[in-house]
Amino acid sequence: MIEMYLLEQLLAFSQCGTLSAASEKLHVSQPALSHSMQKLEELMGVPLFERTKNRIALNENGKLTADCAAKILEQEREMIERVRLLDQSRRTITLGACAPVPVADLVPILSRVYSGMTIASEIRNSDEELLAGLEKNQYQILVLHEKPEGEELYFEAYREEHLMLQLPENHPLSAKEQLYLQEIDGQNLLLYTKIGFWYELCRQKLPNAHFLMMNEFDAFGEVAGAGAFPSFVTEAAAGGELPEGRKAIPILDEEANVTYYCVCAKKDKKRFEPLYQELRRFEKHSDR
Repeated sequence: MIEMYLLEQLLAFSQCGTLSAASEKLHVSQPALSHSMQKLEELMGVPLFERTKNRIALNENGKLTADCAAKILEQEREMIERVRLLDQSRRTITLGACAPVPVADLVPILSRVYSGMTIASEIRNSDEELLAGLEKNQYQILVLHEKPEGEELYFEAYREEHLMLQLPENHPLSAKEQLYLQEIDGQNLLLYTKIGFWYELCRQKLPNAHFLMMNEFDAFGEVAGAGAFPSFVTEAAAGGELPEGRKAIPILDEEANVTYYCVCAKKDKKRFEPLYQELRRFEKHSDR
């Protein structure tokens, strides 16, 4: 049986190109590394290196072995990560969400319904990232902004969120009662960066806008409430209240008006049924 450290050392040699560089990277002596490579050759039963007086290099056998070693080591890392995440999931419920509002919705419910568990949450910019995390046990519950596909998934729609442009009442666009994003493209806009998929949507749909990026929420709120730049808000995030002298104009684009779907693995449906019962108190949609 080939020990993993031998594959790690072979891969390091393949990447570094010389024994001296590989030994420095691995923090082992050059003679010890040379001995390991000889041992690996003996275990493989074929030569892996071309040796000259002053040089050692991988031959075709060695190159193929190094490629296979990289895959084996990656599989080992993935196995360890998945097992650790599975163990962690027994003690921690991690919510992966595509936007901040679902986090504000679900974390208090999860904390109340699953009082003996640690509740953690992360916001990601794409549904694809979140679904990949669910598959790897990185998350146990997701909130997506597009209806997911897959026989192994269970989901229910539980609420909507609608994007609006918040701006001073004396702004040239304030006379509008509704807007499309293309009418805003080219404007100077204030944008909070930690808003999940909303951030990607704004950047993609407004390629000519001039954004003032902010990543501190409190500072963003102060500037958005009193500054001259328009910014984005939703009815859910605003809670029906706007700073004095500001107006919020609905955005009509289909992508700016979303339905959120609470998703879990179908095998975990029974475990999270209490959560879904709580979420059904939100505006009703078609369930699955």
